[in-house]
Amino acid sequence: MWNRYEVELKMTGHFAASLPRTREEIEKMLENRTSAKLPEDFISLEELADEIVEKVGIQEGEDELKYGWATFCRSDDGLYYEGRCVRGHIKDCALQVKGAIKPEIKALKAKVANKVYVMTDIIPLMVNGEQAKEPVGTVQRFIQVMTMKGPRSTMKFVDYVEKPTLTFQLNVLDDGVITEDILSAIFEYGSVHGMGQERSQGWGRYSYAIQKV
Repeated sequence: MWNRYEVELKMTGHFAASLPRTREEIEKMLENRTSAKLPEDFISLEELADEIVEKVGIQEGEDELKYGWATFCRSDDGLYYEGRCVRGHIKDCALQVKGAIKPEIKALKAKVANKVYVMTDIIPLMVNGEQAKEPVGTVQRFIQVMTMKGPRSTMKFVDYVEKPTLTFQLNVLDDGVITEDILSAIFEYGSVHGMGQERSQGWGRYSYAIQKV
């Protein structure tokens, strides 16, 4: 039923984090992404916030020091990227390349969403053959944000890793619709578009390799 591929993305420069590093910002992020109408058995926002706090390694008492700070998920082994984020990247790229694929496939993004799955949930950020333990640096930027009182200037801080490699497994429905050529076109676009935060600065660009397994 499935074609299985191993995909390797080698970042060519900075790769940026994207998760907030304060509980307050995490809770705001979840509130903004939560539907107004929820099922009876939904997981509470407090429990979801607890999970993300654990993922990013927030320590007690450091919230006030890390407001406006984006960081990576981390485990006992080191830093990692979530497979769901890679899947979102693939779908976004599919939307952009739909007109460039010949013959053109109608509703390519929807087809990719229903036929292409990232099977690796936790993707280690590997640097020189070892999983990165900590970001190599943090960039500070001044940005404009729109508030109820109008535009305001503020600062943000973004952790990054230099030239990590991400390797993961893709399962693609074997019905002849999403071919290896189409996958290559998606990642070819993505290699220039970039993945992760700070893409406008040229971050998150990569070279790629796809191998059927």
